[in-house]
Amino acid sequence: MIPFNRPHLTGREFEYIEKAVRSGQLSGNGAFTKACHAHLQQMLGAKRVLLTHSCTGALEMAALLL
Repeated sequence: MIPFNRPHLTGREFEYIEKAVRSGQLSGNGAFTKACHAHLQQMLGAKRVLLTHSCTGALEMAALLL
């Protein structure tokens, strides 16, 4: 069987979940979202990145930006 969509696990997932729950910021522009933005901007050399909750959201955003 070909592994498909296998998640990358670091061993720190429970720690990160606990931090998110304790912070009360479970959606939106919390610390993990900001860290993800910074990581992607640095990795891609992009001035700005946009995250969405789904592929549908990304496609709708792309259509609006055209």
